[in-house]
Amino acid sequence: MSAPRPTILIADDYPENCQLFEIYLRKGYDVVTAQSAEEAARRLAGGGVDVALLDLNYQGGMTGIELVQQIRADPRLSTLPTLALTAHASPEDRRRCLEAGFDAYLSKPVMKADMLAAVEKLLA
Repeated sequence: MSAPRPTILIADDYPENCQLFEIYLRKGYDVVTAQSAEEAARRLAGGGVDVALLDLNYQGGMTGIELVQQIRADPRLSTLPTLALTAHASPEDRRRCLEAGFDAYLSKPVMKADMLAAVEKLLA
């Protein structure tokens, strides 16, 4: 009997990004998606997610920074590995994400090998 596959949450307001990242990950992981930070928070509250890949900017509502701060404040989720996905690619953007509570950071466009390596490292 094989071990259960880790579940990865991808939260991005562009459906095309969710589709692409799901294609990157689906061979080795179960993937769930959300198109807003609020939807991602609801999915996380339900449990069963092993790593959360979160965009920083959504069309209105909560930001990815606000979501990761909410995750870190929740005792049930505080140790959940999180990866920031953003088009903001400066060293300052990276620093801001890590200081906000993200465990890792990738700037878009994200290459498959980079995403797989980041997820594997977060699961280790």
